Amino acid sequence: MPLQVFRRGGDGITVPYGPIFDGVRRNSGFRDVRGRPDVATQITEGGESRELRDLLIRIARENVYFSLGCDLGDHSEPESTAAQRQVAGGYIQFAAINYSNATTDQYDEFCKIMEPELRKRARSSHWRIELVGTWVKFCLLDEPTTTSPSMWIWFFAAARTKAKAAASREALIGAISDVLHMPEVASTLRSSTG
Repeated sequence: MPLQVFRRGGDGITVPYGPIFDGVRRNSGFRDVRGRPDVATQITEGGESRELRDLLIRIARENVYFSLGCDLGDHSEPESTAAQRQVAGGYIQFAAINYSNATTDQYDEFCKIMEPELRKRARSSHWRIELVGTWVKFCLLDEPTTTSPSMWIWFFAAARTKAKAAASREALIGAISDVLHMPEVASTLRSSTG
């Protein structure tokens, strides 16, 4: 099976947040890009990946999702078969644009519709996706403080070399972008507009 998909819940975060640099993440901090594709082009993490930059710009322009964070990285998995020892991955986290009205049921429906669409695009690639429902405490200026659900999509592409893993990750991010913006996927969270 070329695409593995896992669903689980995760610990919450608070938005906004500052830079996070630890053993796993190299995140430059939160930037509110809702309706601001010009600001999305300046997100540091997007400079490492054309597909991630394009996804962030698309999210900002289409205003269906509220981008909360992203990151990229790579590592080796020496215990894997030779064809899958190099892994390039990352994550994108987002909420419904009208996050305060979104429900966990809507995110469950989002996952149910998104998974088979991504599976169709995997072909012979060695991809792994983790769909993580995560609570977010929104503390944004001029908006009521609220805790609402979000989706954290962790993505990983494995290949024989670092270069091939990075290229596969680009294809995976492109597939995620296409699927996120399919009407039947986007509509699961659009209905949170109240």
